[in-house]
Amino acid sequence: MKKTVFISFVINFIIADYSSDIQPIFDSNCTSCHGYPNQYGDLVLFSYDDLMNSGTVVPGDASSSSLYDRITREESENGDMPPTGSLSDEEIALIEAWINNGANETDTAVSGCTDPNAITCDDEIDPVYFPECATCSDGIVCDNYYNPEATQDNGSCMYNDVPTTEQFEITLLSDGGCNVDWSDFTPPVDILQYVLQRCLDPDGDSDGDGELEYENCTMISPPGANFLGTSYEDVFESEDSYFKYTLYVHYPNNNYWGSAFGLYYYETTEECTVGDLNADSQLNVQDIVALVSIVLSGSEVTCAADINSDGIANVIDIVSLVGLILSK
Repeated sequence: MKKTVFISFVINFIIADYSSDIQPIFDSNCTSCHGYPNQYGDLVLFSYDDLMNSGTVVPGDASSSSLYDRITREESENGDMPPTGSLSDEEIALIEAWINNGANETDTAVSGCTDPNAITCDDEIDPVYFPECATCSDGIVCDNYYNPEATQDNGSCMYNDVPTTEQFEITLLSDGGCNVDWSDFTPPVDILQYVLQRCLDPDGDSDGDGELEYENCTMISPPGANFLGTSYEDVFESEDSYFKYTLYVHYPNNNYWGSAFGLYYYETTEECTVGDLNADSQLNVQDIVALVSIVLSGSEVTCAADINSDGIANVIDIVSLVGLILSK
């Protein structure tokens, strides 16, 4: 890569200020001819307004600007400016960057996160993990949140992308436990680690509030383990029907390793035919006898025994089962 091209590549990431960066170049090299009283070619470079009124600069497009064309011509070429010698590679690259970035009079660049995949202040995220978001509610975008107005990336974008429920696959293992796989998930940037937690609910909805408690939890890939795999064979001895996995994705610029996480559930469903208590695929007197035994003994109610789906087994279910059998 040629030196001039490399310098231009680097300087294009710098937002130049006209008065402190660009005008001094003109003062040192151009205004003796393009100033007052001399105005060769009707071009005056004494000030920002003089330059912009000349029509020699197309904001945002150096390649279409006649000023840039003149200062990049070979010294032997007709119209090369300045005629007494070329500007330095650094000066040319700085003018190019200034034009391409809008040819503004002052440094108007907005710094921030320019990646639309990053967190925004409009996202519904937990302020416990993102306390900075409270300062974004007044319309001022925080530095590490996506800012659609930003023109210069400060490299501190924050993310909370996690696998979707479709991307996080839970498969039961024949010898107990589960295999979990999220290889279809691609984080927007390189991460520091994945942290995986498994929770079990050994007694189901024990308090009858309609929610599972998942009180038995184990951190199977803990913080600090620097786990970067995208699957995990979680072998454990359990007859529980309900599992919950929590996958934490630790992004470099997040304040806390648990700020981005997804919850994934595996809940077995009890398959049965209502009234078929002995599971012989028939409804007959044997099922009535089995139901009567459950009602009298107070045994655990199965889905087959709860004919009217009220959560209990009693004489009403016996009568309902008799009705089902007689209707066949």
